[in-house]
Amino acid sequence: MTLLDVLDLPQLYTKPSADALLETLALLTSTPPSWETSDVHDRCNGDSDSAQRREQKSAGVNINPEGVTRYLTSIVASSLKWIQDEQVKEEIWNQASLRLSERSGRTAMGALSRNFTIPTSNGPFELTIHEPALTGDDLGLKTWAASYLLAKRLHTLSFIPHKDPSHFKILELGSGTGLVGLAMAALGTNVVLTDLPSIHANLARNVKDNAETVSSAGGSAKSGVLDWTKPDSLRLFPDEASMDDESITHDSKFPFILAADSLYSPEHPRWLVDTIATWLSDDEEAKVMVEFPLRDAYLPEVADFRNRMGGIGLHILEEGEESGLDDWGSSNDDDRTFVTCWYALWGRTAKK
Repeated sequence: MTLLDVLDLPQLYTKPSADALLETLALLTSTPPSWETSDVHDRCNGDSDSAQRREQKSAGVNINPEGVTRYLTSIVASSLKWIQDEQVKEEIWNQASLRLSERSGRTAMGALSRNFTIPTSNGPFELTIHEPALTGDDLGLKTWAASYLLAKRLHTLSFIPHKDPSHFKILELGSGTGLVGLAMAALGTNVVLTDLPSIHANLARNVKDNAETVSSAGGSAKSGVLDWTKPDSLRLFPDEASMDDESITHDSKFPFILAADSLYSPEHPRWLVDTIATWLSDDEEAKVMVEFPLRDAYLPEVADFRNRMGGIGLHILEEGEESGLDDWGSSNDDDRTFVTCWYALWGRTAKK
């Protein structure tokens, strides 16, 4: 791995070409530390040439972070008067600004798409998950470490009928960006992914974007809206539908329910468990799989969730802890992004 210093990069006093600056800015793209694959910034408004430049990242080169922020700021502040093409100059300024935002934590970044590699017994597959720019309190617009860890664990679940999983019906609660539910569907099962109305549009987009991967595995994925404060109301939306279109009311229960990183207030354990009680089938073999980060601020919620699950007759069949990284804070502060997650498989029959 080649380590470059910021002084090895094209310096503005030398009047580097536009291509040299764009290639350098692509090289400076920061990959959030949570994931093992690369991120690509949203290209919806960019032309094909600029999109291609942004993809020109070299895996064999690393940049010493000292001085990079100052270097990027100098590009944003420069008039770039030796470059004649105004559109290209705008692209350079835009890319330099994006690189700065990447170094300010996930909340400062714009929309992006991530490629996640999910393991299976027959080899891995990839899912592409879009995340809008984060605004307000819509934490479901971001993919969290617990979701990725759970998605990678799904292929190890022995109770899923591997010979013919296509008849296995699954409900995901609090799907967020949909990584867990789509990973489950791409294992050949039928999954209904649900979240609040404010999250649904992006969730539906990700279901559509990964439809080919899911269908090629023999699975299916549908998105819907389910408010845990009204747990008996589950609305599904046809393919290509929006929140303004007519929904389909779903009323059958599920033998398996999934949930990841969905406890963010004192009310959430009660709401989540009430919703699980509403939609989990009465079958003795019905199961629930959850994974939650053990963040200090939300440990009471995790404890409350455990107690309430016992109150509806569910028992832990398997549990454990594993670690991952979140990219919520500064991309240069690994200590702040490290998170330990607790996973648990629940069933109606207590483990013997």
